[in-house]
This record gives sequence, structure tokens and C-alpha cells, in this order.
Amino acid sequence: METRELSKEELIGLIAEFKSEVRKNLTKIDFFNEKIDELTKMLGMMPESIKVEDKKTGTRKPYPLSTWDKIIIDVIKENGRPTTSKEIYDNAMAKATEMGVAMEESKMKSKINQCLVKLSSRRHDIKKVKYQGRGFAYTLAE
Repeated sequence: METRELSKEELIGLIAEFKSEVRKNLTKIDFFNEKIDELTKMLGMMPESIKVEDKKTGTRKPYPLSTWDKIIIDVIKENGRPTTSKEIYDNAMAKATEMGVAMEESKMKSKINQCLVKLSSRRHDIKKVKYQGRGFAYTLAE
């Protein structure tokens, strides 16, 4: 890409354009600050029963544990150490058969994988730890 020097007139034009943009933005800021003040005053005049409460973050209930989630957590607890997904699959499938919730092997693997993602990424009940070789092992979160 070729660089060229700007002429004096071009530099003056750019400076004027930038100053204009700054003035426009300052005007917008003043406008919005006035609106915020007006709305805040209106909120102060409202009766207590009508005021809208601020939404608190982190108050949402966690996803409930399913039967499969409980099976996976039990398998990891019983193992007592970081457990590979293969061990989880094998033991969870055996437990599911005992409990009568078993289905086709491919569907069970899919269900177990979904539960592992839910428990580690969304609920944070279990966590992934590095494992020698390929992949991860899962352990209970503290």
C-alpha cells in the first residue's frame, strides 16, 4: 500500500471534520443525560407499588438435575478420582440398565454427552481436567 503525505488543506479539512463530530457527540451526550435526569425524576414521583425493581443477575434457578445427570454424578463419586468419558459411558450405561432407563446405545451416548456438557458448562457441578493422552477427565467441582 502506497502512503502519501496530506496537503495542508486536507489536514485542515480533517481537523474540522473531527471537531464537528466531537461537537455532535457532545450534543448527543448532553441530550441523553437530560433524558436520563427526566426519567429519574419521573421514577422518583411514581408510587412505590408501580416502581420497577432492578433485575438482579445470578438469581436464576439452575437447570434441574435429570436422572441421567444423577447417574453421571454418582459414577464420578463412586470412582473417587478424575474419570474419563469412556469410563463414564461404560458405568453410566450399566447403571441405566439396572435402573430401567436404558435405550439404544447411540441414544444413551448422546444423552450422556449432553449431560456432561450441561453439568460442566452450564451448572458447573463437574469440571474438566486435563488427562494424559487425548481428551479430558471429569471430576466433581468443589
